[in-house]
Amino acid sequence: MSDAVLPAPAWRIEFNGAAQIKAAVIAALFLLTFSNTIYLLAYVWWNQPADWGHGWIIPAFSAYFVYTHWDRIRACPIRFTWVGLAVMVASLAFYWLNLWALRIGYFQSVGMLLCLLGIVIYLCGLPVVQRVWVPWLYLFFAVPLPHGVYFGLTDPLRQFAANAATVVLRLTGLQIERLGSTIEYIHAGARGKLEVADACAGMRSTITLCALGVAVAFLSERPWWQRVVMIASCIPIAIFANFVRVTTTCILHVYVDPVYAKGNYHTLLGLASLALAFLMFNALGWLLSHATPTEEDDEPEPARQ
Repeated sequence: MSDAVLPAPAWRIEFNGAAQIKAAVIAALFLLTFSNTIYLLAYVWWNQPADWGHGWIIPAFSAYFVYTHWDRIRACPIRFTWVGLAVMVASLAFYWLNLWALRIGYFQSVGMLLCLLGIVIYLCGLPVVQRVWVPWLYLFFAVPLPHGVYFGLTDPLRQFAANAATVVLRLTGLQIERLGSTIEYIHAGARGKLEVADACAGMRSTITLCALGVAVAFLSERPWWQRVVMIASCIPIAIFANFVRVTTTCILHVYVDPVYAKGNYHTLLGLASLALAFLMFNALGWLLSHATPTEEDDEPEPARQ
């Protein structure tokens, strides 16, 4: 057996000494520069858990994705490039423009994430970026959308949920009409009214499920077309699960007891709809995994003697 010492990986050769000090200084400056933006993100995650509570999990998943692909990332050569410095400067300019002039919180977070990308390019080079672009993009799921965009998407989903529930309840023989997102009905000679609120619109479950779908699609080894199908299915599955939730809530409200349409019961129905979407998504993943034969299945059976 040879006692020759194997050469150190390129990572250890090129990313040590002064480079490590440079990386530590840049990381400290990054945290100092964007400390207020990070605080505001954490504030929203903590105080709006129903809408953005998943924000706490997103950075953890990104870090886990990097960890699971660390061997491939570590095999990439480290190549310092000034392109990253240009991205950093441009993103900082974009950040300060939104901080002092435009005052749009969403774009401040975007500027922070673009600066993070520039740091990775500057310190590690483009070969590493090819390995970490998925966890970097995944961080955008943790950034709250602008209020106008969020509620602009919420209203059509709320209208759809109210209309779908009205159609189903009308099939039961109930005299019912929909006015916008309000459902009015007559049951047992008494008039009643239901309001499909923003919480029932499905935006919360849609964003959460999209984050979950991307995580499942990229954590497991799959052909690219399966990942595309799984990501594209997130929104239809979320809309269907929310339709089931709203319709079930209306049926319980009208035929059982209005108490089931509010409070803890309403929250439990929301969790049940999320669980339904999760099961549907995993069932789709299972079907896709068995949709094409594996390499072992393609191998011909050995001839019998």
